[in-house]
Amino acid sequence: MKQIRIDGFGPPSQVARCCEVAAPGAPAAWEVLVDIDACAVNLADLARIAGHYGELPKLPATPGLEAVGRIVECGASVSDLAMGDQVILMANDNWCQRRRLPASLVFKVGPPLDPLQLAGLKVGACTALELVRRQAALAPGGWLVQTAPLSSVGRAVMQIARHDGLRTLNIVRRPEAVAEVLAAGGDVALEDGPELARAARAAAGSSPLTVAFDAVGGDGVARLAALLDSGGAIVNYGMLSGRPIQLDCDDAIFRGIGVKGFWLTKRLARMTHAQRDALLAEAVELVRAGVLRSEVAATYPLDAIGKALREAAQPVRPGKVYLLPNGMQGGTPGGVADAASAR
Repeated sequence: MKQIRIDGFGPPSQVARCCEVAAPGAPAAWEVLVDIDACAVNLADLARIAGHYGELPKLPATPGLEAVGRIVECGASVSDLAMGDQVILMANDNWCQRRRLPASLVFKVGPPLDPLQLAGLKVGACTALELVRRQAALAPGGWLVQTAPLSSVGRAVMQIARHDGLRTLNIVRRPEAVAEVLAAGGDVALEDGPELARAARAAAGSSPLTVAFDAVGGDGVARLAALLDSGGAIVNYGMLSGRPIQLDCDDAIFRGIGVKGFWLTKRLARMTHAQRDALLAEAVELVRAGVLRSEVAATYPLDAIGKALREAAQPVRPGKVYLLPNGMQGGTPGGVADAASAR
């Protein structure tokens, strides 16, 4: 079968290669065998391949934080899953055609949905849910401030916030991105710059601005702090700028602005199995209800991994890049019915 492999860290499109390996054997008693239908390519995947991430795989390694597939065989002791069930894989190392793994590391979707919409839930949507509903926990009508609103997490934040009755104030770095953010569901979009705090205050009126989600880092964090109310919090979950966070001492000392990090990997590791499944179920139901939807920039087979990773690394894309390990069957990845035909 085909599998993506890296033997060393470096530029993702150069070090990742597609190779032929032996197919996994029959599952053990508590395992399942899964055919992989779709894998989202995340910035975190690129960072891990490049060797610039909070945890790195032991080499040689197969990348891939996310995947959705169908069970093709269950171990003798697995009773709550069956052949044909659509599942989201909670394990990493997913860029391959077929995986054998413990049944405890898959989440059963229920009535099947579009695999491309499910393939990005574990990283993007679950991060957004934790940010909006747990890290912020604002009352309806409240304002969320965020950077990188057109990222997968940023888009999910806007979609969840609108569904929950919250408003989003979105900071962009390109003037043309303002219209894109508004079209994607943002309430306000402002270009970053020296007048950001004044513009944000004008947009929010008398409403408090108490929390900001940041995926960029660098000197932009100081400008986020300046627009927040005293006692406000900045939650940093990304490092798109590649630069250290900057924060004015006045804001930290006299205005009590705080900065804390959020890493979904660590959050998931601290969850019980039931808590993890509840978070995935929350995300899946929002897809089923039409609240969460990812834009698809492109899909690629495994043997076009270099091209896929080059496109995923582009700073401006209309949506996510996906790998289809087993190709398209019947018009959908793996031949799985989409949300409309499943109803």
